[in-house]
Amino acid sequence: MPSIFAESLRANSVETGLLLWNHWLMTRSLTRIAALTVLLFAAAACTQGPAPEADVLRRGNGADPGTLDPTLAEDIHAFAVLADLYEGLLVAGPDGTILPGVAEAHTVSDDGLVHSFALREDARWSDGTPVLAADFVRRFRDVASPATAAAFSFLLEPVAHFEAVNDGRLPPDALGVEAVDDRTFRLKLARPAPHLASILTLPVTYPQHPAAGRNLETPADPVPGNGPYLLSAWKPGAVIELARNPYFREAEAVPIERVEYYPIVEPMAELNQYRSGELDITHTVPPALVERLRETHADELKIAPRLALYYVALDLSGPPLDQPALREALSIAADREALVDLLGRGEQPAYGLVPPGVQGYSAARYDWAAEAPAERRQRALEVLRAAGIDPAGLPPIRLVYDEGDVHERVAVALAGLWEDALGIGVELDKREWRRFLATRDRRGEWDAMRFSWFGDYDDPTTFTDIFRSDSEQNLPGYESIEYDSLLERAAAAADGAARAALLASAERRLLDDHPIVPLYFYVSKHLVSPRVRGFENNALDRHPSRYLSFEDER
Repeated sequence: MPSIFAESLRANSVETGLLLWNHWLMTRSLTRIAALTVLLFAAAACTQGPAPEADVLRRGNGADPGTLDPTLAEDIHAFAVLADLYEGLLVAGPDGTILPGVAEAHTVSDDGLVHSFALREDARWSDGTPVLAADFVRRFRDVASPATAAAFSFLLEPVAHFEAVNDGRLPPDALGVEAVDDRTFRLKLARPAPHLASILTLPVTYPQHPAAGRNLETPADPVPGNGPYLLSAWKPGAVIELARNPYFREAEAVPIERVEYYPIVEPMAELNQYRSGELDITHTVPPALVERLRETHADELKIAPRLALYYVALDLSGPPLDQPALREALSIAADREALVDLLGRGEQPAYGLVPPGVQGYSAARYDWAAEAPAERRQRALEVLRAAGIDPAGLPPIRLVYDEGDVHERVAVALAGLWEDALGIGVELDKREWRRFLATRDRRGEWDAMRFSWFGDYDDPTTFTDIFRSDSEQNLPGYESIEYDSLLERAAAAADGAARAALLASAERRLLDDHPIVPLYFYVSKHLVSPRVRGFENNALDRHPSRYLSFEDER
């Protein structure tokens, strides 16, 4: 793909950038990033390239999806594309508001346990066949089945008999879902679920076409979808191409004819393509350039708080991180203010699990969160001494992370902080995205692993539930009877205030056990071309292409 750089300028910029990085890596200094910032922005400030095609929306996607099978998808790179390919019973609007989707009507029983959905008669698959209630039953059962091993199956836990189905005690057809008739889908819950509407906008609840198999990676013959777009092509490492679905029930209300998703891992490369006119919307922006872009692209830069956490998981299954005091010291010594200052793009230091902004919830925090960095370093050393841990006698901690400018900088900086403050050695291990994902279950290959969790719905349980003992997303392998019990009690609580208090107690229990090192809460960061209309900030940072249009389309 063409670049805004001449080849000679690109080579010189890369060589100079590598020299700067090597110097920074050797010194572990957080202050040297300013020089790199100036260099990168000077390179980025080249002239704009050719005008983009009028009928194609080009979006940065950060990386290739792991899969486009809604049952198995588990990364934001997949979720963005799937929101264009499918429509659930309910959908998230441009500002995050929940709106009707395939279901034109939704009724709830007095006890909140039976939800009935009337499906639209004009809902169609991209092959022209009707979307039926049985298609939703098929997806729910597929997700709940233990044979499927769907990572996000836990989202269906409120559904009646889910646990018995998911652990193999009951067959999938015992799940509390029913096709009353072709146009009526009934969902029975084991307990009320305040966040059910948000869950019903997610891929694990999308309908499943009768002919769908395991659409794992790059299908030569794409499975039909029922969303505003259909999959035209998937060229790994290059582009995912979508075309407007002529059978979509509101096809005439979808302004943009074609959408292309580009798996650009490096934010700087993505910025280059945006400035050259090759992208309309970026997945993110280079962290070192946020402040400069506020000045030069004020109307195009979209920054907003979002429900997302960046953290490091610690392997609790064996030494050295099976020692609670060592985990606590590592968390205390992680200077979160220094890290977010390094990134320089508006993130908030994380001293808890649940991000701020969740409605009706007051999150727990570490007791030492307000201490100065020097005081925290001293506290961390005292924790080690009290436990009789000699840092010099510890093997290096193997910190695994994936490719990307931000992850590289955070990993290097965190290693420097741990080494400088505690004298603990760190072995850095960078991996390509798909290999990185596969590494999660191979505990012999890591002691600590960077990860992110992006809230699926506006409720604290989208963060607390992932650390339940039986959760597929429980990366550190955290097990606490007290934590699980608090979550169960919260799930059964009828009073909203009591439920929130129980969830905060569970969060406090987890923080006291230190299975993770929370580092920062995200903000969403995008550059959006002036020709794009309809892009609205929202806490979940979801922007389906169906709501976007170009400047000349009114």
